[in-house]
Amino acid sequence: MITNKPAPDEFKNLSVQYLAQSVDLLLKTEMALTQGDWGADEVLEEEWENRQGILGNSLIMLFLSIENYFKYRICKVDPLLLIAGEPSRWGLSKGNKNFEDLFIHQFDDLLVIYQEITEEGIDLGVKQRLNELRKKRNKYTHGLHRAILNPKYIIESTAIYLTSLWEENWTRDFKSAMLTEPLYGLTNEEEEQMMLLSYFKIFEKYLTANELRKLIGMPSTGRRYLCPYCKNCSIESGITVNPNYALLVPNKAESETINCWLCECLIDVKRSSCILTECHGNVIYAKDTHYEHTSNCCLTCGSAQNR
Repeated sequence: MITNKPAPDEFKNLSVQYLAQSVDLLLKTEMALTQGDWGADEVLEEEWENRQGILGNSLIMLFLSIENYFKYRICKVDPLLLIAGEPSRWGLSKGNKNFEDLFIHQFDDLLVIYQEITEEGIDLGVKQRLNELRKKRNKYTHGLHRAILNPKYIIESTAIYLTSLWEENWTRDFKSAMLTEPLYGLTNEEEEQMMLLSYFKIFEKYLTANELRKLIGMPSTGRRYLCPYCKNCSIESGITVNPNYALLVPNKAESETINCWLCECLIDVKRSSCILTECHGNVIYAKDTHYEHTSNCCLTCGSAQNR
């Protein structure tokens, strides 16, 4: 008998943790190079060329995340499907065998089994990217990878993975694995949202506008607005970037509600013109004593509406 069989969530948790580590390596390096200024226009190509080890580690973590995600989906059907080799050679005739002591299928086999048991076809372009990642991972792990790697390739690969393969809301899974630092005045949930904001910003830096919207599940059309809740938290925590990941719902001229794709809150707004002549915004967050930094502010430019 095979003992200590894994539960599917063991692989899923590993997948999420590896994914968070992959992005963390890029994020922390990028923030150190730009002093946290996402609007900086410094050319970082040379800096990243000198940090190929960091990029290689990030790529390896991304590949491990994908590999464990396939194991998770396969294990949901039956963990025995993960074991390589013929059952007669598993060594069970000599007594019980711990699952951890058995050999697991390699990546190519996991990919085939995943498609068979889920009956989900994988787009040819996605397969090609997965194959590229496998080859690059092997070079970094077992030999030399002399071709220059850049963060854009890893971020694009991450976006392809999360939008093409991940079956659920990846941001909610991601929050559970993020390493947050205690921030004065913020709850644990708010700290997670601020960390996720930094992830959104590095994704946005290296993806097109449409790729980013697809990645975070935001509709492809509609003007983006500041979220007053997230903006208040960013000011409280000293983060200088704007959390402009909210849209009107529905996306109509008379709508008085916005939905934020960062904190996932629905927020009532009023429709009136911003007091600044150079701003053409007309989505205003009303006075709110709980959010002093964004009370009565324009959600287009962020200015206070003190008439």
